This record gives sequence, structure tokens and C-alpha cells, in this order.
Amino acid sequence: MRIGFIGFGEAAYCISSGLSDEGIRDSIAYDAMKDNATMGRLVKSRAAEAEVALMEDARSVVEQCDLVFVAVPSSHSLDIAKEVKSYLKEGQHYIDVSASTPTVKRKIWDTIKDKKVLFTDAAMLGSLPQDRHKVPITASGNGARAFLDTMSPYGMRISYLNAEPGAASAIKLVRSIYMKGVAALMYEMLQAADAYGICDDIVASISDSFDGIPFREHLDRLVIGTAIHAGRRGAELKGSIQMLEEIDVDAAMTIAAKHRHELLEEYRFNEVYALTKPRGYQDIIERLRHNA
Repeated sequence: MRIGFIGFGEAAYCISSGLSDEGIRDSIAYDAMKDNATMGRLVKSRAAEAEVALMEDARSVVEQCDLVFVAVPSSHSLDIAKEVKSYLKEGQHYIDVSASTPTVKRKIWDTIKDKKVLFTDAAMLGSLPQDRHKVPITASGNGARAFLDTMSPYGMRISYLNAEPGAASAIKLVRSIYMKGVAALMYEMLQAADAYGICDDIVASISDSFDGIPFREHLDRLVIGTAIHAGRRGAELKGSIQMLEEIDVDAAMTIAAKHRHELLEEYRFNEVYALTKPRGYQDIIERLRHNA
């Protein structure tokens, strides 16, 4: 079995170096930046470390490998599929680990499916530098099950989702709304706290509210509470925005939060649940879906 990579950035480097430790040392790769004066040096040093031979073009990778990992920026993933389509072979594994949207992943599949390849939409849901090839991967597509069966013996942590291309990427990108959104919110919060010299106090206060409580409990509490009290809490955020403006901290996240509260206020959840309580966050989301 020979593994190839189209795109040899951080993802391909981390996966290939981990697989090298598992005994897979005949891998090859192509990266469009390999001859770039600056980035090419990084590509070549990483390839040498991971014992991966660099090819002159993507065609060479596809023609020589049983499994092809496409690890290019999301804006190029569909172009790569179109470029290499004519070189694909029946039964070949085509694994796209790019952060492309579900729509793009479906377009990739539509582009190459007549070649009868095993296509996997692979969503990496963890830290590549930390986990390398063992980074948790959720996989969908007609080749997802075969991908799991083929690579799990080499330490890869793959979870089969379903046979629909794009489903795994939907999990990754929806998850990013929270993970990246929380990180951005933390910056805004900490800059404000720093301006008032209260960072330690803020961290301690929020820790008291969150530490040791399962995420699902927080989810129910915050989603339900926000729906019912959207008007009052949205008004409170006006003061937070004013405070941030006074200390010259960009209030983008807080402005967005205020906007979300104002949207929720239109649903009058305070009246809907005046005499009853929602069973969980699902009740709120269902009402948003039905009344959109």
C-alpha cells in the first residue's frame, strides 16, 4: 500500500510523520509551493523529516498511490479534483481533508464519481501538531468505511458517519462556529478585563460558573435562559458595547451577541414558556426552525 499527499502543509506533514512511525515509509507528495523561495524550504524540510518523497506534479502522486490524501486550502480542493480526475483509478482511495464546505465536497464527488473511486470526506477535529495521524477524524462518503478499515490498524482514529459526501465537513464547520467563536470572544473579554486590571478576577468568576459542569448542562442552561430572557440580556449588552468603545476595544463579538439576542426576542419565548419550561435546547431550536 502506498500513500500520497497532494498538498504538503501542516496536515499532510503531521499525518505522514505519524504514519512513518507506524512503519509506512514509502509515501510521496506534491506541493505547489515546493519551489517557492520561502515556503519551499519548509515543505522540503518537513518532507525529509517525514521520509516523504516530493514529486513534480499531482499526477505523479495519483498514478503511483493507493490512497491519495488531498490536503490543500479549501479554495483549491475542487480544482485539484478536476485536475487529477483523468488519472484516478477504480477502487482508489481519494480522501479530502480540506476544510471545504459540504457543498464543495459534494461537487468534488460529482466530479470524480464516474471514476468509481472510494471518496472520503474527512473532517479533522483536533490538534494536528499534538495528535499527528491520531487526530480524531470523522469520515463520510462512499469510501469512508473502507478508509476506516484500511487506516485504523495504523493508529488513525477514524469515526464513520455515513455515506453522504459533505456530512463530515458539516460537523467540522458547524463545530468551528463554536470553537473559533469562543476563542474570539475570549480575546474581547480579556482585552476589556486587562484594561480595567481585573483579568484574574474575571477568570476566577467565570471558572466558578463553569468548572466541573458537563457541557450539555451548560448548553441547556444558556440556550434556554437566553431565549426566555433575550430582551433583558440584549439590553445589558448595550452597556457592554458602550464600555468597550470607551476603552477602545473592538466590540465585534459583543455587537454580534446583542444582534443575536434581538433576533431571539422576536420569537417571544418569554411568553411561550411563561407557564411551562422547555425540556432542553432542542425545544428552542425546533421552534426557531418551524417559525423561521
